[in-house]
Amino acid sequence: MTMTRRHYLASVALCGLLCVGSGRASAQSAPTGTEGSASQGGVAEIVVTAQKRSESVQRVPVSVTAISGQALATQGIKDLFQAVTLVPGVVFSRAPDDGLALTFRGLGTQARPQAFEQSVAVFNDGVFLGKSRLYSTGFFDMDRMEFIKGTQSTLLGKNASLGAISVVSKQPGDKFSFEGRAGYEAQYGGYQLDAAGDLPFSDKVSLRVAAHYNDLNGWVHNDTTNHDGPERKDLGLRATLRARLTDTLTLTVSDQYGENRQIGSSYQLVGGTVPARYGETVLDGHTAQFTSATPNGDTFHITRSNLATAKAELKLGDHLLTAQSSYVNYELDNTDDFDFTTDDSVNFLRSERYHQFTQELRIQSPTGGKLDYMAGFFYLSSHWNSREDQEWHVPGFPPAGAPGPGQLFNGPFVNRFIQDQKAYSVFASGTYHITDSLRLAGGLRYTRETKDVIYGRTALAPLTVWNTIANPPFDPTPLSHDSGFVDGNVSLQYDVARSVMAYASFGHGSKSGGFVESNTIAVPPTALVNGKVPAALVAAGSAIRDEKVKSYEIGLKTTLFDRRLRFNIAGFWTDIKDFQDTIFTGGTLGFITFNGPARSRGVEVESAFQMTPDLRFDGGLTYADATGVIQPIDPATNAPAVDASGNPVYGRYRRSQAPKLIFNAGLTYDTRLNDRFRGHLGGNVRHRSSMFNQDQELFPSAPLTTLDLQAGIETSDKRWGMDVVAKNVTNAISQDFASPSVDPRFGAFYGAYLAGPNALRTVMISAHFKY
Repeated sequence: MTMTRRHYLASVALCGLLCVGSGRASAQSAPTGTEGSASQGGVAEIVVTAQKRSESVQRVPVSVTAISGQALATQGIKDLFQAVTLVPGVVFSRAPDDGLALTFRGLGTQARPQAFEQSVAVFNDGVFLGKSRLYSTGFFDMDRMEFIKGTQSTLLGKNASLGAISVVSKQPGDKFSFEGRAGYEAQYGGYQLDAAGDLPFSDKVSLRVAAHYNDLNGWVHNDTTNHDGPERKDLGLRATLRARLTDTLTLTVSDQYGENRQIGSSYQLVGGTVPARYGETVLDGHTAQFTSATPNGDTFHITRSNLATAKAELKLGDHLLTAQSSYVNYELDNTDDFDFTTDDSVNFLRSERYHQFTQELRIQSPTGGKLDYMAGFFYLSSHWNSREDQEWHVPGFPPAGAPGPGQLFNGPFVNRFIQDQKAYSVFASGTYHITDSLRLAGGLRYTRETKDVIYGRTALAPLTVWNTIANPPFDPTPLSHDSGFVDGNVSLQYDVARSVMAYASFGHGSKSGGFVESNTIAVPPTALVNGKVPAALVAAGSAIRDEKVKSYEIGLKTTLFDRRLRFNIAGFWTDIKDFQDTIFTGGTLGFITFNGPARSRGVEVESAFQMTPDLRFDGGLTYADATGVIQPIDPATNAPAVDASGNPVYGRYRRSQAPKLIFNAGLTYDTRLNDRFRGHLGGNVRHRSSMFNQDQELFPSAPLTTLDLQAGIETSDKRWGMDVVAKNVTNAISQDFASPSVDPRFGAFYGAYLAGPNALRTVMISAHFKY
């Protein structure tokens, strides 16, 4: 550890000690019993499974933000894009083709390449989701969401090198029940419906069935097709059966189906001065687009997914043996109007088929002894088949008089990418209680991972410079990648007082490399063999190295003043070797994928304060300085920069989708109105500082501050109630994602680029019941 890092983390620790020093006497005298129970008038205890055990979030040496299912339902949150607005330090943006940019503390995997592994893993009821396409599916009937920051490689394993998100659905109950919620979106139109019920067959077997559907109009009006996009139609169905087969064996089986449709896009041309037929170039709620590739002229996306899992839990004396098997698949078909204008000059048609099988077996000891431990095995096998038809018909580029007029960005081709992947892991973790107040925890995980790929490109008529030289064809080429990792975590925890815990932790994580399907793989014409790229150059042009992460964190977790105040603070420092990065040049080189160093350092604060029995404050703040070293694109050549001798030139820049500051602050007032009813009012402010949307500190997004308000009434027995939730009340607007225009004419001739705004104001009015 460098002197700079030591001094930085030590200063955070000192600040934390000063913050909690005044409350230490109160913490020492806090009453025993359930932490923060309602009867004590304190903040509620949060129980998480971030380390595959149920434990209080205040006892885990990890930064975790948990959102209850009730909060998610009340606020009408149906997916991760909406949920992250409640979590400081997290940005989740959607590129035009549904590529996702998910960052924790300013670091995360880039949006475009779908063959990339993600560095923030998502688990649905303990099932690892192997493709980021599954991250955008709808989640419903949830018990909670957990956002776990920092390297979690030992227990969560694959792709959790920068953090993880755990989505936990409600489990079958022992009593018959039925509940539902219906909501109407009053600002743009649309509705959503939820229903769930428990059906116990006996005192040992019970079934829970849940369903969700929404049809919600978007916030950007397409002036050409007269449609409000992105309209979202989402269907979700799930059945979960739990059976206590014996006193020691419990079996839980579930199957979930999802269908997600998006009609239209929020993206628009911004900046510069374009001809009037292309619409205005101000970031707002309007766009002008048309594509002949869909019946209604709008972009259209559809993803159908299925997740089936079976989990057996067997008590072996004081130990618990858990075996979980799962099968996940999705089918995706996207048609994108990628010129985002009325010209119909660029259309991308993407089709993907994916399936995976996973098996995990683990044994865990009881807690409360001198040593708590867990060990296990994980296996994954997956198959991904992707086809992308890129239909380029940009007229007259370059214009007449330039070399090769009309030969660039004109000429279709097809990319085919098929990947078979296998991963094997063994892991062990333990916590040794040195004293009643001092604990040392650590673990190791070994992973072996292989990827076998067939990658090919075919040029379609008409043949031009664009699809024969700039994007040259190549035969289906076998490629292979083999990785072996030893990762792990270690932490030291000390109970400063009964409700004050200090910790220091270190984590080492890895993310497999391989090959990406989005690179142009342009080579000199003299390197082509019979007009095609040879296999060796296909491998060199699409390969990406493994990514390695080292993360350091120190923190304090406190519960003070008779459990009325929860205050947590952490300082973090993350270093990445061979960060997997992508630049979209907006020119003939298209996408360039490469490895380079990256880092993030900062501080995080989370707090909850039960000010009165009826009034509660919740807040959180993340300051993260995330930067990376890249070889920038020279604007004069639209190629990676070199010096006068032809040597690469490197520079350190702020990472994309990495605002330095994000904070949330909210008040909730929940009170008894009379013997029959309770009422609640709430408000939440979220601020995100400015950020860049592309590497090299390009396409900045202005700071964004949004205000959400909610009000509701509910019967004292919680049988029924009504809620009104208004999000982004002030209609604040900023670029959620931005990039060079895909059709080069708008950048070269008019100075315009592409951008999509954040979600504008919505008002959801809902009613719910439970029997």
